[in-house]
Amino acid sequence: MYRLHLARNLRSLAFLLVFAAILAAIGGLWWANHTGMPESWRVAIEKAVSKQGAHIKIGSLRYVPLKGVIASDLRVYSEPEHLREISRLERVILDFDKTRLARGIIHLNKIQLKDAQLVLPVDPDDPKSDTLNVTDAYGTIFMPGDRRLEIRGARGKIAGIDVSLNARLIGYQQAGKTPPDDKNAGKRRELLARVISELGKWHFNEDHPPALQIVVEGDVNDRSSITAKVGLQIKGMEKNGHMLDQVTAQADLAGDLLTITSLKATDSRGVLDGHVDYDIHSREGRFDISSSLEIPQLLTTWLGLPSLQQVLIGGKQIVEAEGDFKLDENNKPEIRTTGHVRCESVMLRGVLFDSVESSFSWRDNILFLRDVELARGDGAAHAKALIEWPVVRLDLKTTLPIPVYRPFFVGQPLEMVLNDFSEREGATVDVKLEGSFDASNKTAWAYTGGGTVKNVNYKGVPVNSANCKFTLNHYELDFHDGTVVFNYSKYPLRKAFGGPAEATAKVGRIRYDAPNKLVEVENVVGAIWAAPMVRFFATPVADSLEQYRFHQPPELKASGVVDVTPQGRTDLHIAFSSSHPADYLFLGENVTLGQPSGKVDIRGERTIVSDLKVDAFEGPVAGRIEYLGKGRLEGDLSWTKLSIPLVTSTYGFQMKGGGTTTGRIDFSLADGKVETMGGEGLLAVEKTELFSVPMFGPLTPLIGGVLNDETAGTQMAKNAFCTFKIENGILSSNDFQTSTKSLNFAGDGSVNMNDRTIDMTIRMNARGFLLGLITMPLRPFSGLFQFHGSGALKDPKWESMKFTSPPESQNQILQTPPRARVISGGE
Repeated sequence: MYRLHLARNLRSLAFLLVFAAILAAIGGLWWANHTGMPESWRVAIEKAVSKQGAHIKIGSLRYVPLKGVIASDLRVYSEPEHLREISRLERVILDFDKTRLARGIIHLNKIQLKDAQLVLPVDPDDPKSDTLNVTDAYGTIFMPGDRRLEIRGARGKIAGIDVSLNARLIGYQQAGKTPPDDKNAGKRRELLARVISELGKWHFNEDHPPALQIVVEGDVNDRSSITAKVGLQIKGMEKNGHMLDQVTAQADLAGDLLTITSLKATDSRGVLDGHVDYDIHSREGRFDISSSLEIPQLLTTWLGLPSLQQVLIGGKQIVEAEGDFKLDENNKPEIRTTGHVRCESVMLRGVLFDSVESSFSWRDNILFLRDVELARGDGAAHAKALIEWPVVRLDLKTTLPIPVYRPFFVGQPLEMVLNDFSEREGATVDVKLEGSFDASNKTAWAYTGGGTVKNVNYKGVPVNSANCKFTLNHYELDFHDGTVVFNYSKYPLRKAFGGPAEATAKVGRIRYDAPNKLVEVENVVGAIWAAPMVRFFATPVADSLEQYRFHQPPELKASGVVDVTPQGRTDLHIAFSSSHPADYLFLGENVTLGQPSGKVDIRGERTIVSDLKVDAFEGPVAGRIEYLGKGRLEGDLSWTKLSIPLVTSTYGFQMKGGGTTTGRIDFSLADGKVETMGGEGLLAVEKTELFSVPMFGPLTPLIGGVLNDETAGTQMAKNAFCTFKIENGILSSNDFQTSTKSLNFAGDGSVNMNDRTIDMTIRMNARGFLLGLITMPLRPFSGLFQFHGSGALKDPKWESMKFTSPPESQNQILQTPPRARVISGGE
């Protein structure tokens, strides 16, 4: 009975002890979970882990049933002294070797990450440095011993990128030993900082986040032994508005050498394929790429280069390049590269090109372009250029048409020249030039070269071809040693008189002085019509030359200066001569001039024709004509033995018989209107029939009938002389004189050259025997007669008048008897 009671008591005690132990365990677990495990435990675990090659510091430690020991705010350092923090974990699960732990030995088997957050400082020495934040971290870190670490299936998110990591590493040196001297740690951190900064500028497809796979092996104490393989896949990545549809990359890291073995990217236009080698220690690398991506967007949004102004590319874009680079202290790349680029359907400043391509070389901020070709259906340009921005040196050969160049010279003196050109069917251009310009200074540009154009118009003047050499800059446009072949097929003078379909001029120099706005002309020579040539540089002057209507192009030689402003500084000299006639409108009628020659001096608004020599009305004419501007004209002319019938028929009045006229005139005229004419001169006529005098009075017709000769019994006045003055288009004279064999005549009057009418009085001294006898009853004016003529010049009406006292200047003429003359057979 006693034994039974004792057994029962022992069972009760055992039950109580077990229950108390359970309560104690539950209480201990609760205490360990809520207040944390003792500091001694944390220190013991930190020392034990340090022996395994990882140096950590645990913020707090607690035990969670069914999970294990959880460490919070765990920091990882690169050395036992805990000076350089390399990562930070919010919470991890620590798994210990339980068999060793039962023997009092702390040995960490693994660390588990579950929905953890990992913070990697860029600069462990600077607590305020940027950090690389890893969220949603999962994975297991195995620590089998001998400082070995193995990371399996680790994954997390960095800046929206899904990252997976697997690693097999040998940990840091144990306490008491010198940690490895990592000279490149700072450089790797800078590279990491650039990666962090760049990631912040990228935007990814939320439904398909980028995936990054990393595999690492090696001894962290020997950087050269560390190798890593990296793979990247991205679908939909955007930066600064430019979308890359897909990006993939494969990279290897061996020590300090990072090799991107494959880099591929695609956008709506094409594909990029590249390779990169980068030495973290020397901060140097090499690359090669082949791309058909959209070049302007690629350069601007992804590489940060300035955008290409007024450039649109609508077709394929291919870039092939290789080179090397080096990062300076500010992580700015210094790039040296060579390659080739080709773009199709390119619009530059509104001008469309079928293709643009070039080989290039970039070194020390100097870009060299060679084998440049800009192609269109109507021509091409081939060039090479050296660009040391903002200075560009250029060597160009082009057959592109003239309109292509205009948008590239807006605001430049050459713009005016290009705008004056227009093209005809079959127009061609062949120009070669070399020079340079400064993009920061619109006045700093200069070119030299030469070229040929065909089938173009310049300032409306058709040109079959033109070639010259040139020197061009902001201050002068100098065209020299040139030849111009004019097209006269539609020129009015050729249509009117015939002539060659083209003519050639040699041009010594035509130079535009931009600061002074003057055109210098040197040694322009050729058998050409003057107006089209002068129209090249002085349209108003050319308009004034159109009035000289040469039937065939005359021989010309021109030099001088033309003012393109209203300041009137023009001083142009033109010499001309022609064996063919020319027409000129004089006094309202067209006059045909034979073998014209002379000199034309254009000075401001004045045009002076000097040394003028022509044949007109079958006689020589010489003179000088000066155009004063605003329609005013003045000059002097002299002529010898001009045909009176030709003169009278030209100006619409008739004189009986033939004869010639000799004289001179100083005149002025406004707007080509006869009524504005003024001047003075002298005039002589010879061997013409001014009028006939009936020597036998009323018996003269009877005598003519008996002798069957109407002229029998008459005397003819064939020669005359007078001086004259012209005012408002009215010619007047007070000393007209003529005579027959027996009679003297004197007269005064006027001729209105505008309406071609005459108003004239003629006095006759009839003191011969027969007429004197007839006039005896008229004493004291016996022998003196007076007649008055008026009406149209071609048919005046004459009538006898009562004799009036003549002007004093006519008395001597009337009182002097006619001189005896030798009578020619015709008389």
